[in-house]
Amino acid sequence: MKIAFVSYEYPPDTAFGGIATYVYQAARMLRSRGHHVEVFCGSDKRNVSHLDEAVLVHRVRVTSREEFTSTIASAFAERYSQVKFDVIESPEIGAEAKEIIDSLPGIALVVRLHTPSFICRELGYIKPSVDMKIRRFLGALRRFKRPEPFSEYTYEVDNDYERLLTLEADEISAPSISIGNKLLKVWDLPIEKLCNLANPYIPSRQLLKIPIETQTDTVSFIGRLERRKGIIDLMNAIPLILNHHPHTKFRFIGSGSAPSPEFGLDMQAYVAKKLKKFQSSLEFMGRVELESIPNWLSKTDICVFPSIWENFPYTCLEAMAAGRGVVGSSAGGMAEMLDNGKAGLLIPPQDPMAIAIAVCKLLKDPTLRMKLGQEARNRVLSEYNVERIGSLQEASYERAIKRRKELGDR
Repeated sequence: MKIAFVSYEYPPDTAFGGIATYVYQAARMLRSRGHHVEVFCGSDKRNVSHLDEAVLVHRVRVTSREEFTSTIASAFAERYSQVKFDVIESPEIGAEAKEIIDSLPGIALVVRLHTPSFICRELGYIKPSVDMKIRRFLGALRRFKRPEPFSEYTYEVDNDYERLLTLEADEISAPSISIGNKLLKVWDLPIEKLCNLANPYIPSRQLLKIPIETQTDTVSFIGRLERRKGIIDLMNAIPLILNHHPHTKFRFIGSGSAPSPEFGLDMQAYVAKKLKKFQSSLEFMGRVELESIPNWLSKTDICVFPSIWENFPYTCLEAMAAGRGVVGSSAGGMAEMLDNGKAGLLIPPQDPMAIAIAVCKLLKDPTLRMKLGQEARNRVLSEYNVERIGSLQEASYERAIKRRKELGDR
C-alpha cells in the first residue's frame, strides 16, 4: 500500500506529545512491513523533504496547527500527483486533512482518534472561584483597565469541525475502547466505521534494561502539570502518603506552566505553595528531553498517573516498559493498558484518598510492586508490538480503501 500520514505533530520539530510519538512509530512499523510510507508534518524552522529511516518526511514551515491545516493541502496535492497514495491517515484534532479530502474527494481517509479539542478543553477547564474573580478585578483596577470576564466552557457539537472531518472518514480508528465509546455517544459516529486499534509501541532498549528490583523510595509524576492529568488530586494525596511513609520523595517531570486554581500562579507554583510544609520531599524537574526519561524512570519505584480521563497515554507505557509500579486512573485507556488492574493498581479519578492508599500499598510491599512491574513490562511486549498491531492496522486501511472505492468520490 501507499500510505500517507498527515500530522502537524512529528519529531523532532513538532514533538509536542503522543500524536508525534504515534506517527513516528506507526510510520516505521508500516515501512518495515513493506509499504510505501510518507509523512506530511509541520515544522517551526524548515521547509524540507528528506528520508528518515526509509520514511520520506515532508516538513512544512508553519507557526501553528491552524496554519498547517490551511496550507498542507497544496503540498500534499503536488506529491499525490506523483505517488497516488491509496490511503491517508490524519488525527481528528485540528481537522488537518479537511482541505486535502476536499481537493481529492476520491482518496480513502482514516481518522485516528487521539483526543478531540473539546475533551481537552472540558477536562482542563477550571471554574473560577470568587477569590479568582476578586483578584482579577482588583488587578485590573490597579492597571486602570476594565476587568476581562472569565470565559465559560461551552460546546456546540454540530459546529465542531473535528467531528465533521471524522464523519467524512472511511475508517475511524480508536486507540482505546474508552475514546470510541465516548465519541459514539457525543459525536453520533457510525458504529460500522469504528474499530478499536491500539497504538504500536516500541520500547527503547534503555527502558527494557532498567532493573525491576529497585528501591529508591521515589514516586514520580510524568506529564504536564495540569488539572486533567490529575495533578491537583495527587497534590492532595501527598500529605496522606507522607504521614505513613515520611521518607518518600515525589518527583514531578513535565511543564508546570498550565494555569492553576489560584489566579496569577502557574500549576507548579501552586503545587509548591500548597505543599510548602513538605517542600523537602518534592522535586520539580520541569520539561525534560524524551531521551532522558529512561534515566529518570531508573531512579523511581512508583509512577502515578491519576488523570481525570486520558485516551492512550504513552507515559504509562514507558513506565510499564521500565517495570515500574504503576498507579493509574481507571477512567479512559489506562485501565486497558494495565489490563484492568493485573499490571498495575487502578484508582478512580479525582480521589486523593484512593491515590494515597494505592501508593502506600506499593511502598509497603516492594514484592507486589516488582511483580506488577514485571507483568507491566511483559504486557507492553506482548500487546503493543509491531507484528500484532501492524497486521491489524493493515486490515483497517484495506477496509477504508474498499469503502471509498465502493462509494466513489465524496
